[in-house]
Amino acid sequence: MNPNVEKPPYPDFVKHSEYTASGLKDLLDQGRLEEFYKRSKKLLKENGRIQDKNTEQVQNDLWTFYYIAAAPLFQMDASPEIPDSWREDKTLDYDVKTSAARYIATQDIDRLAAVLSVSREKIAGLYALYAAKILHDIKQNYDPDLGEKQKRQLQEEEEEEKKRLLYHDRKIDINQANLRSILIHNKINTEDLRNNAAKMRTDSLEKTFLNLLVEYFPGNAALVRKYIKLAGYSDKEIPDLIDRTVGREPKTKFLYKGAGRKKKMRP
Repeated sequence: MNPNVEKPPYPDFVKHSEYTASGLKDLLDQGRLEEFYKRSKKLLKENGRIQDKNTEQVQNDLWTFYYIAAAPLFQMDASPEIPDSWREDKTLDYDVKTSAARYIATQDIDRLAAVLSVSREKIAGLYALYAAKILHDIKQNYDPDLGEKQKRQLQEEEEEEKKRLLYHDRKIDINQANLRSILIHNKINTEDLRNNAAKMRTDSLEKTFLNLLVEYFPGNAALVRKYIKLAGYSDKEIPDLIDRTVGREPKTKFLYKGAGRKKKMRP
């Protein structure tokens, strides 16, 4: 669990049912990450169907978003001989986190604040943080140089295999060497799949995230930039991010004023 993700200001649910966030933490504590994401996916789907939620249901959503935002992504072991612990869906973690961020973006935070009897600022801060951490995690998992790294890895592995097969008292035969080659290529295919998915999910979430921030913090460029930075963007990247997502229009004009904008883009 990411310790930098703030917990909801309500007790976690102790009542266990298939439609509550109860049990998600247990799955994480037990290292059952694939099951965690499967259960989270089901929770998002089923709870998204409920209209006019009561206080407990809104709190349940908050805890579900928290666990998804704070949960780690699948991690690949560097050794090709070690199979991935997650099997069925290679991008399940990205998909669930992306769905959670989009679900958050659909919420009417004014109504939720009224249901929970808390300030709009509190709900906006929590939801903006969860969306930011989700985008951050996926964005950080995209490696633009992955292709070159894989190419070098393949060349190194091929040289090692040739050396092993030349040994008079070699410990592996040609079939074992071929098996290792297959395992390496399988690992690379999974890396490619996940890397491409990370890039696509990042691109699709950027606009959702910026629209959410503009809605949550109208006129407050400082808060918008705060959460953009939490999502993993530098001061230098922020102007281009704003331009390619929300752009200049009446409700976003405040983002084009003050520090952090390129001089030529100032009104």
